Amino acid sequence: MSLTDIYMTHMCSFELYYKDHAPCGIYCKKCPGVKFYNCKGCREQKGQIKDFPVCKTYECITQKGYNFCYECEEFPCEKLQPIVNFEIFAPHNSKIYNLLMIKKHGIVEWNKLCEEKTDLYYKGRKIKYGGDLLTLEKKDPDMYKKKKKDT
Repeated sequence: MSLTDIYMTHMCSFELYYKDHAPCGIYCKKCPGVKFYNCKGCREQKGQIKDFPVCKTYECITQKGYNFCYECEEFPCEKLQPIVNFEIFAPHNSKIYNLLMIKKHGIVEWNKLCEEKTDLYYKGRKIKYGGDLLTLEKKDPDMYKKKKKDT
């Protein structure tokens, strides 16, 4: 196999990962746009879903030649600001976290972790106060009841 073949195989693999992750960090497979608007992901649709205007974040990042917003010297910028009006589009609240995880782990490793992390985002519960780990398990119903003092 020539170096060109190896390079092309490697790049095609990355393209498969990129299609499931928007430049802004949204994990496309969990975005409501997939279900409600038959969206195939903003990379495939060039930043335009249905009749909506082209996404300004998509335009910005592709004009600068980056794959993800975290690569930009202006990251994080106002385009990634969560907006209450978009609360029904829960993935918008996870953009910065996802981008930082992609930067930390790389797209291949993040893709392996992403499904579990996304499930925690949508369905996770804190098991105790104080920043303890998240879980998908049911909470102990007696966890928050006042404990009786031993006398």
